[in-house]
Amino acid sequence: MTLATLLLLTLTAAQATPPTDAPRDTTTVTTPPLVDSPEACSASAEADYTDGFDALVRGEDESALEAFERVLAACPQHPYATELVRLTRARLTPGGQLALAAVSEMGPERRSVAGLATMTVMQTLHGATQGILLCAIAECSGQGYAAVSLLGAGAGAAGTLLLARDGVTSGQAAVINSGTVWGFWFGVASMLALDLEGDDALAATMLGGAGFTGVGILLATTVRPTAAQVSMANSGGLWAGVVTALLVATADGGETKTLFAIELGTTALGIVTLATLSNSLTVSRGRMLIIDAGGILGGLLGAAATFLVAGDDAGDAILVGSAAGVVTGLAVTAYITRDFDARNAPQAVLTPAIVGRDGAGVALSGRF
Repeated sequence: MTLATLLLLTLTAAQATPPTDAPRDTTTVTTPPLVDSPEACSASAEADYTDGFDALVRGEDESALEAFERVLAACPQHPYATELVRLTRARLTPGGQLALAAVSEMGPERRSVAGLATMTVMQTLHGATQGILLCAIAECSGQGYAAVSLLGAGAGAAGTLLLARDGVTSGQAAVINSGTVWGFWFGVASMLALDLEGDDALAATMLGGAGFTGVGILLATTVRPTAAQVSMANSGGLWAGVVTALLVATADGGETKTLFAIELGTTALGIVTLATLSNSLTVSRGRMLIIDAGGILGGLLGAAATFLVAGDDAGDAILVGSAAGVVTGLAVTAYITRDFDARNAPQAVLTPAIVGRDGAGVALSGRF
């Protein structure tokens, strides 16, 4: 070791060690001295410690810090609270938050401009459609249709931007937009199942679109599903309706009213079942799209295979074969893609952080 290197190390050590009479910085927590026989803390301090630990596990760092500071105020000799205060403060620094965000890709969705944009477009179209249907009931003139549809589109866009001015997550936008689409479907299906005509049919369609949009808003503000969960629920309703339509169409003397009455029940059942399953089974939107593609391919292969075997006289057998192909395609694709969402390797992120006593360092976070 050269003389210059030795001097540099000596100066660095001298600068890093604060004088003993230096005032203590209240913004940092130093390492406490070891206590051989610490006194027992009060029950309230232990309760605050438990609350702080639970909040830390939930990711509520500010609440956890407040609880741990109460513990230290009431029981300075607590064997764990001091280090947990240090950890919590490190997590609240910009570097710590960056590290947590980088390794939490599957965490809760954040508000995005894209989600607000898609919801604005859909609700603008929804407003225009409601205006056209309302004008059809009121028997407007040609200019009236244009005026009312423009007013409806403007109301839909303005209402979305005002109510969601703070932004929405992609899951919230997806559940509201899906509610609108499914609402119109249920409105039309109800119209056909109940054999409604004229203004009653138009009113049923309007009520379906508006009512289920309201249900979507309720779910977005209370349940707050992710986009993947909404995609899974939509697929459940879609394929339940498709398979039911293929099988019911083979029944002799099947009527439109009967078909759509059954469709209403099976579609709703499919949505509710997959929505419930999405709470315990994590499936990404990408994997769900692949599974949907497997259902389409399976249906086409089932129909083609049935036609090749039975020939021109296949008739209803093609519908049955297509339904069986859809179910098989969905099941096989779901099994093949079972590891689609798994990470291939452990992830580790190195980020700057404030640690120790007024010192700068790095924080290493990972998921294994």
